[in-house]
Amino acid sequence: MALRNILNWSDPSLSGLIFGSGFVFLLSLSHFSLLSVIAYFSLTLLFFCMGCKVYVHLMGTLKKPCMDPLAKVEVMDLAISGENIEALVAPVVKGLNTATAQLRDLCLVQNYFDSAKFAAVLYVATFIGSFFNTLTLLTMTWVIMFVLPTLYAQNQAKADEILGQVKTQYEAINKKVAAMLPAQAATAQAATTQAAAAQKED
Repeated sequence: MALRNILNWSDPSLSGLIFGSGFVFLLSLSHFSLLSVIAYFSLTLLFFCMGCKVYVHLMGTLKKPCMDPLAKVEVMDLAISGENIEALVAPVVKGLNTATAQLRDLCLVQNYFDSAKFAAVLYVATFIGSFFNTLTLLTMTWVIMFVLPTLYAQNQAKADEILGQVKTQYEAINKKVAAMLPAQAATAQAATTQAAAAQKED
């Protein structure tokens, strides 16, 4: 099942199982070590599978009809092919390359306004980090991932209208502030043109 379907609760039982497991896992990390949590989760999964097998065997002995809860897992193809790995890695590499190039431009102040916005974001992040630790932020992110898509789907028209207004105001402010700053793009282009002309003369 696609990740979008899981986050949209297309199958409530599966989405609930994944959300609940992840939520309990993150909460457990606040009280126990990572190794202990993984061990407890593995034991719980093992005992659950054993219980399902005992249940199916008991129903078979009593000659009563039953459905094996693990039937879908048994026929699931868990093999990882090279094509699947390439399909997963390629977008990650592309995103890392893009992020690295953008981070370089921001740190080298290729654009004053973009670098200023980046500095503001980092400054706000320091306040967020002073109130919440990493585990709390991960837990909040996990909950938002499963709640926000449903809320957006239920109020899509109103949400799109509000987001459109915010985007319009942001672009207007962005243009006004950018107009007050030095035109770095034009300067950089002129410098590039002069450098190219100097190379031709040499």
